Amino acid sequence: MAGPAAAFDVEAFLDAERGRVNAALADLSPALAHGAPPALREAMLYALATPGKRLRPVLCAAAYRVLRPGPAPDAVYRLACAVEIVHTYSLVHDDLPCMDDDALRRGRPTVHREFSPGAALLAGAALIPAAVRVLDEAARELGLDAAARGELIAELCRAGGARGMVGGQWLDLRAEQPDARVDAEGLERIHRLKTGALLAASLRIGARAAGGDDARTEALTAYGRELGLAFQIVDDVLDVTRTAAELGKTPGKDLDAGKATYPSLFGLARAREMAVERTDGALDALHAAGIDAPELEALAAYLLERRR
Repeated sequence: MAGPAAAFDVEAFLDAERGRVNAALADLSPALAHGAPPALREAMLYALATPGKRLRPVLCAAAYRVLRPGPAPDAVYRLACAVEIVHTYSLVHDDLPCMDDDALRRGRPTVHREFSPGAALLAGAALIPAAVRVLDEAARELGLDAAARGELIAELCRAGGARGMVGGQWLDLRAEQPDARVDAEGLERIHRLKTGALLAASLRIGARAAGGDDARTEALTAYGRELGLAFQIVDDVLDVTRTAAELGKTPGKDLDAGKATYPSLFGLARAREMAVERTDGALDALHAAGIDAPELEALAAYLLERRR
């Protein structure tokens, strides 16, 4: 991962990209919660305003620029926010008492702790159609016709639904049962769905919105799938090596619950090696398709080396 990634100022890039995503999200949020009962509106706005890495929308905009070089219009960042809204809903639900029962998310109380489990459940549910609305309106602004907009909505719903993130969450819950036996193949399947599906869809949506051909769209999708696994493996490593203050969330809960993780199955050293292998696989997917994308290469290196 030397070369373009080493020379690319990824911190400055992320600061600028997160700034555009956060501005778009702040601009969209009031309308998304408009008309909701006051308590529900507060919970929705609280969830949407929670700070985060904004990785998925940053990847979405980056994929768009790979195929349409140059500055991306504001509508691309609104399009990318649709993916972040789905991700936000998933975190709200993931933190609920019936799931991971987490008290801390991104450095502040989780939605169900700040409001109530019922408010968190409904606020998360309300964000799903909100994301579809944002995606359709932004795609329309980018000039996509009804068929193309429908394809993007289908991509988002597949990645966020039972064939993707929700299905992975279900498998993850089943893996917590006392009689569950999760092997390496089963663990990979969980995280390809739970983490990787929406991350890969971020790139796919950005590429499709830019009018990308099938070959380059599939290469960007493969990059996203491998990056998603690398991201999860690093997450598992950080969960057993970092503190709550460093992570902005409660560490060690997977270990306490007896959940299968990459370190628990393979050990820390091998898990770290696997994260490197998956990152290399992501970059290989780009190179095989002749895609020159310094920002995607730099992001892959940055995510591998992150500390939270």
